Amino acid sequence: MRFCESRRLNPLPIFPQMNSLILVILFFAVEVTYTQENPCRLIRKWTWSCEGSNYVPKFHPNTTAVTFTDLQITHLDNKTFQNLTELHILRYLLIKSSAIKTCTTGVFSYLKHLIAFELIRSRIPLTEMRNLFFGFPATINKIILYEIHLGGWNKNTFDGLRRTNFTEFFLRKCSLGYFDGEYFAGMNSLRLLSVIDNAISSIKRWAYLPNLGYLDFFYNKISQVPLFKNETGFPFYPKLEKLYLGLVGIRFLDDNFFSGLDHLRKLGIIIGDVFIFKGNLFRQMKYLQYITLISFKHHLVRFERDVFKSKYLRSIELSNIRVTINKAEPSDLFKYCTELRNLVLKNSTRNMILNVLLKPLTKLHNLEIFEGGVSKIPEGICNITSLRTLTIGHTSIDEWKSEKCPAMTSLTMVRLAYNKVFNVNKILFSPLLFSNKKLKFDLSHNPFVCDCNILWFRDWMKRNPRRILDHRRYLCNGPGALRHTHLEKYSVSWEYCENRGDPSKIAVTGVAVAVLSIIFVILAILSYTKRWSIRLCIYQSLIRKRKYKALVNDGRYKYDAFVCYCSADANWVLNKLLPIIEEENHFNLCLHDRDFLVGNDIVDNIVDSMQQSRKVVLVLSNDFAQSSWCQFEASIAQQKILEEHYDIIIPVLLNEIPSNLQTKRLGVLLKQKTYLEWPNETEYEEMFWERFIRRLCKSEIDNEI
Repeated sequence: MRFCESRRLNPLPIFPQMNSLILVILFFAVEVTYTQENPCRLIRKWTWSCEGSNYVPKFHPNTTAVTFTDLQITHLDNKTFQNLTELHILRYLLIKSSAIKTCTTGVFSYLKHLIAFELIRSRIPLTEMRNLFFGFPATINKIILYEIHLGGWNKNTFDGLRRTNFTEFFLRKCSLGYFDGEYFAGMNSLRLLSVIDNAISSIKRWAYLPNLGYLDFFYNKISQVPLFKNETGFPFYPKLEKLYLGLVGIRFLDDNFFSGLDHLRKLGIIIGDVFIFKGNLFRQMKYLQYITLISFKHHLVRFERDVFKSKYLRSIELSNIRVTINKAEPSDLFKYCTELRNLVLKNSTRNMILNVLLKPLTKLHNLEIFEGGVSKIPEGICNITSLRTLTIGHTSIDEWKSEKCPAMTSLTMVRLAYNKVFNVNKILFSPLLFSNKKLKFDLSHNPFVCDCNILWFRDWMKRNPRRILDHRRYLCNGPGALRHTHLEKYSVSWEYCENRGDPSKIAVTGVAVAVLSIIFVILAILSYTKRWSIRLCIYQSLIRKRKYKALVNDGRYKYDAFVCYCSADANWVLNKLLPIIEEENHFNLCLHDRDFLVGNDIVDNIVDSMQQSRKVVLVLSNDFAQSSWCQFEASIAQQKILEEHYDIIIPVLLNEIPSNLQTKRLGVLLKQKTYLEWPNETEYEEMFWERFIRRLCKSEIDNEI
């Protein structure tokens, strides 16, 4: 049975003599005509969708929602929707992309049970729009206007709505340009007002709305906001609990900005460039529990020391923000957030300050970290024993093998999707994680390498299916033939992997003979091609046996520091280090490219220059780690420490050195000594040079070991 009928179809007359082909043609012609005249279809239970209709048909009595797309009616009056008046449970009406040009008042007056009305992309003139708002039934609760041009709107535009008791009003992409609270005055039942993405640059004034609890100005570029209370101190929105502002045009918020919002619980702000938060900004809002700060262009945000000083805060989210703290250390940012339960950092921090930021958050339940140059899981997490959920994504993290981490035993959820995890086992990931039977994992969307090393995790997944989330997204990223194969379908056996590396006796004999046959040729070639490396080893051996004697320290070194660096890092040394240290601060540095004596043996040059230098600066990088000469210079510097009994080394880390490139000596150096990390952002460079010069100025007595 069809319910979108405009008139009843008469049965086809029967003509016995008519050819059957003609009957078929007539049948399809009638069916096509019927379809064209009845453009409505049932899309789900008691919900109808009509496209291109030029009238409003009748619907089944149980209809609850009707959508009109490309409604071809140019004039609306109180008879237009007359066929809907008998639908006693009709709750929702949507008109999308209509041809409406004029309308009278009372268009919806007969829809006595309507709760929600939505108007999308309609070109109805503003004067006619005003008429449309008159006559909504008393049951109307929600009104949504989307992509309706309201430029030139005024106080009278919504006059008809003041007669209703509707509670939710959404205006999105309506080109408002500005906001005037007086236009909404009298809508005393309004609880939610959303004006998202309306190119609003200023808020002229507020108006008293006694029941408003939700106010949303996101995705606007507001540069002017009046106080939220009048001259006598009475708040315009006494029940406001949730506020979201797009303040791209404002540079700072002072202590009085949120005055009058005493009951605010949730606050979200989209900020612009170089945004400053004053120290007492949030302290007066005693009910504020949730703060979200967002930037779309990774803007710099300066926080004063006590900006988050509130024991009531439960959640903070920082998205795409470069955090700096005025006249304070990073540890001071969350120092007083002792009751914080949720922290979300999206592209807003780096490894070097994460541990410091997390230190005071001893009651944190949920921590989420995304992007931001994070390359390893912060060790500070281990001290947060209250932590239940940890989410880290879109980073270069590939392991978590902390041996002593109390938080691992209390966690119930670890999400490490979208990282650089190539393999999972009890070496790369701590056994504490797998022994915690309450803990569930999400390691999906990682570039797993399907080889013999992945077998342990494959079998563990099969034994513990309930502890794996997003199970279908554990796919091999390589080798090529196995790409997109699910880990559990990787069919290589343990026996194959164990025997793969067990050579036969014939193979061993053959390899031995082959090696012996060519070993003399290799030695001859190596003696020439590797002559510098051999010479380096000989010099190192001589140094260990006879040791170079230290120059008598009479307080008159020739150089303040010997700079040990790889040629690949010469650009940083010449363009960053020299201008600051030599030209601006007048220290005397020794560089091998500039100060070594021509004609002298290179090793003698290194040793002599280092003995004539008060300090040794090691410029550490990936190239440094792979250079045998740099490793030799580092060895001489460490030998000098043992001889002279004071610390002379100043390590500078230009970029993170992967563990597989670190020699044993270099790994010990990075773990035992406090190094200076070169910052990627220019605003941190001044702090770096202050610390560098302070280390360079330390005397021998200060550095005695």
